[in-house]
Amino acid sequence: MKREIGSIFPLNDQQISSAEDKCVSFAEGRIYYSLCREALHDIALSLADTNKCVLIPAYTCQTVITPFEEAGWKCQYYSIHTSLRVDVSHLLQLVDSYHPSLVVVHPYFGMDLTAEERLAFGTIHNKGVKVVLDLTQCIFSEEDTSFADYIVGSYRKWFPIPDGGFLIKTEAAKNIIQPEQENVEFVERELAAMYLRGQYFGNGELRTKDISIRLSKAADNVAENNIRPHKMSQVAYNLLQKEDKIRNQQARKENFQFLFEHIHDNDKITKVCSSLDNLTSAPLYFTIYVQDRNALQSELVKDAIYAPVIWPVEDENILINDEVKFIYDHILAIPIDQRYNASDMQRVTEIINRY
Repeated sequence: MKREIGSIFPLNDQQISSAEDKCVSFAEGRIYYSLCREALHDIALSLADTNKCVLIPAYTCQTVITPFEEAGWKCQYYSIHTSLRVDVSHLLQLVDSYHPSLVVVHPYFGMDLTAEERLAFGTIHNKGVKVVLDLTQCIFSEEDTSFADYIVGSYRKWFPIPDGGFLIKTEAAKNIIQPEQENVEFVERELAAMYLRGQYFGNGELRTKDISIRLSKAADNVAENNIRPHKMSQVAYNLLQKEDKIRNQQARKENFQFLFEHIHDNDKITKVCSSLDNLTSAPLYFTIYVQDRNALQSELVKDAIYAPVIWPVEDENILINDEVKFIYDHILAIPIDQRYNASDMQRVTEIINRY
């Protein structure tokens, strides 16, 4: 069986049993959620007495939008360039037009905010508008965050854990409390999916893989139908403490650099990150723009490489201009996490350069 690249992390019996046996105390300074979207939901509820208008980057995940919509907020979208940099002039224009209570910002794929972007969000913060910094794609960032009133992120995108997100206990978040109940149904399904994926890697049985996929999708359905905040599961937190976070960062940076240096830009493929100097922290994925994304995905799948679309469009109101539409139509994410090495990245490179 060819080594797969992409899809959910696997777990084995020993990892799960050791995490279930030992209870590690949660660290201070953060509120630990099952899912990052639950942190956003709590932020929205904590500002219920405001005018409930939020500015969200037009390139985002539906799970960022839904918590605000379900809390009765009006969502407006500011433009993102194809370089994945904020259209600062458009953002500031919308702030003056809508007078939002809240603005959300994502640094994308290891590219921390530029000095211009940080200045803009600092200006917004100084006007009394609350700023949410979502570090999900730059979770190891060490850049200045003084402009942010709330700092959130998702652990489960980075590590082999069934759930986990966080909200840093800033002054603005002091009245938000830690949920008490775990997201039991979601975690059980996700753990089972991860366990079966590990079994599949050992036995190669496609039926095992299929069940794993179905369980993971079932877990997603549970999350979509239950936005109520939950505490990060103890088993996930215990697993997180065992992770080598330094190795995680090094592997991602090395794999990113390999792809950056070996994938050739042409009329069909363009790297999203134009210079390695733009990579300031460990990236979640390596991203490219592809002329015919479906065709390339099909070629990659033939070699057991699963490159996701980050993110699918669920509401076309988010497609505010041609530049944003181009991002959604053409971006493709290449897995580069700690499971993979240069040999794996060479497989990816060969297929992309043949495309």
